[in-house]
Amino acid sequence: MIRAWLVAVSLVLASSAPALGGPPGAPNNPGNFSQNPHPAMPWATNSTSRVDYGQVVRYIPVPPQPVSLTVNVPVPDGVPPKTEQQTVQIPGYYVTETTTGFYYPERWTLQQTGAGVYQWVKLPPEFKRR
Repeated sequence: MIRAWLVAVSLVLASSAPALGGPPGAPNNPGNFSQNPHPAMPWATNSTSRVDYGQVVRYIPVPPQPVSLTVNVPVPDGVPPKTEQQTVQIPGYYVTETTTGFYYPERWTLQQTGAGVYQWVKLPPEFKRR
């Protein structure tokens, strides 16, 4: 009786599997990565938030940039305000040119927050299409 019930249930499940639209790929062969791709891989068909970066063409070096800043010098009360020149260097990085655009990595830059006041800011990575 139990065996007949198991056979009936397995037949119902087997016949309804295509109607349910099971997962794509080959679950019987998990080592086949072309049919069972990770969702982040470009050939994963069910990835909806995928960005097509294209193929790498070259790496473009952006050299370090020396910047001369005029900064305020702290002085005691009653003394006229004083400024001085200070040279800092913004670090270099590499831009990746691809067949569909340019990828800029996470990088540091200077941001002026007030008169004579600067702070380091980390820019997020970004991709700019052609």
